[in-house]
Amino acid sequence: MAIVVLALTGFSSGHKSSGRHKSSHRDSDSGGGCSSSRQNHDSYTPRTSSTRSSSTLRDGTALVVSCATKATPYATVEVTNPNSRQATFEVEFAFADAAGKALSSQTKRITVPARGTSNVQVKASPSLLAELDHCQVEPEADLVN
Repeated sequence: MAIVVLALTGFSSGHKSSGRHKSSHRDSDSGGGCSSSRQNHDSYTPRTSSTRSSSTLRDGTALVVSCATKATPYATVEVTNPNSRQATFEVEFAFADAAGKALSSQTKRITVPARGTSNVQVKASPSLLAELDHCQVEPEADLVN
């Protein structure tokens, strides 16, 4: 038992002589300053961690739902948001000819609700429709916010 008391006393006096100027002022509070300092640090750490996790958003995904035709002169792209809050994404889209050459390309922005999907339409000009073979979209929708 004497060893336990010595160990506790040694820890306490070792803490006071540790050279920490910031906590030496609080040592006169019979050790309360050390505990208070730890509590402040612990309460600060979770706030930092939760801020990081809530501000870390992932890119979405994009998929061509329909390509433009003469009857419907626009393409429809579906964008999915994997995040737990609303986010805005940029989608890279192209109208292409039979050889795969881009006839026209555009970047569209769309805001998508949390864990939801939204559609964006990309209009095709009549002259473009004459050469259009297929539509292409970059599968990763880049996060804007």
